[in-house]
Amino acid sequence: MVTKDFILKNLDELPESRLHEVLDFILFLRHRQTQEDLEDAEDIADAKKSLAEPDFITLTEMKQELGLR
Repeated sequence: MVTKDFILKNLDELPESRLHEVLDFILFLRHRQTQEDLEDAEDIADAKKSLAEPDFITLTEMKQELGLR
């Protein structure tokens, strides 16, 4: 909680005229996190789709086929 306490302390010390910039940055960070969450969900869906394909082989199987293991 040290970081949050530090942020809150500094937030209290900012002039009111600068608070809109803080809010803009917070909204930007939340938007970016939402985008990253969506991309992660898409990656997981793609991976599950690949795993379900009949010709899917694991990395271990591929290494064996190539004689790397």
